[in-house]
Amino acid sequence: MNAALAVLCLLTALHDEKSSSSRVQVRDDGVTWAVDLSLQGLSTVLPLPADPVDLSERRLQAFQPEIVKYLRTCMTLKINGTRVEGEPVQLEPVYETFVASGEKYIAHFWITFRYPSAAKVETVDLSAAFFATRTREHRAVLSVTWDGGQHTYARSGPFDLDLTARRVKPTFWSTFGDFVVWGMHHIFIGYDHIAFLLALLLGAKRLGEVVKIATSFTVAHSITLLLAAKEVIHLPSNVTESLIAASIVYVAVENYFLKEAKYRWVLTFVFGLVHGLGFSGALGERLQDLNSIVVPVLSFNVGVELGQVAILLVAFPLMAWIRKAATEEAAAKRQLLLVRVGSAPILLLGCFWLLARIFQKDWPPFIFF
Repeated sequence: MNAALAVLCLLTALHDEKSSSSRVQVRDDGVTWAVDLSLQGLSTVLPLPADPVDLSERRLQAFQPEIVKYLRTCMTLKINGTRVEGEPVQLEPVYETFVASGEKYIAHFWITFRYPSAAKVETVDLSAAFFATRTREHRAVLSVTWDGGQHTYARSGPFDLDLTARRVKPTFWSTFGDFVVWGMHHIFIGYDHIAFLLALLLGAKRLGEVVKIATSFTVAHSITLLLAAKEVIHLPSNVTESLIAASIVYVAVENYFLKEAKYRWVLTFVFGLVHGLGFSGALGERLQDLNSIVVPVLSFNVGVELGQVAILLVAFPLMAWIRKAATEEAAAKRQLLLVRVGSAPILLLGCFWLLARIFQKDWPPFIFF
């Protein structure tokens, strides 16, 4: 039977611990998640009651509690932000046939879980790490049905998948709106991008300089964002993130020597190209689920710009108010003080981020101070 097992491994190369299929059906009152797993893959994480080729349907059904126990450790589902425990509904074996002997055997099986919800389902968050202790190369394909829409998602390794009805059945406006909001969210939680923007603003005295800097930054990161999304250019994320931190350090240091910000938009353009690669990192996984990237990339960029405008509308008037004085001499002193005091924490944060990213350490910020 060892020879037969070797043949099985060859014939079921697409049904091992490196792959799985799922069918997810979302209704108002809950979610059904059916996953197709191979016995060969399951044998890498659980001691089966028999060799995969010898396992009968009766013994497989009797082994279901152990399978359910394992899957509950690597499958999680949240409905409207609350985790729900899945109840097994059925286990259905899938038979295949040996070419040489014509003998049938159970190659893989579908197991279905039901996740009920008392409230109408608005959002669903799926997480899974099938056979994660064995390999991080696992490829999961999920077919999701919701509100008459159907969409297929592909994920590698342990994955998270956030779903709404609009994402499963996207329209132009739903896609545009989702990515605009996502772009705004990304800039608001992108503290390194905010620090870079504030460092640039500290050196700008006039509204015209702010407009040039903001426009230059926008054009630059829009170029690399689109090129990276189309996979024309690519840099490892640790390199991109380190360069972003380096740009913060450079601008913060330059603030102490900068006399005039008239041509700073040129430097901003160069660094903006790097920040665009950073923005593209947030788009990678979402874009692989879409047939077209133009609308998502442009709308994400619009969201980023709206977020930047919101920051500018708060920060620049505040800086102008701090610089305001009765005489030009007093205003110049306040400007110098503002630049020196304001650039110091940005410089420290930039250095911290640079060191943490170069050495790939997940240090808490307070370790630096």
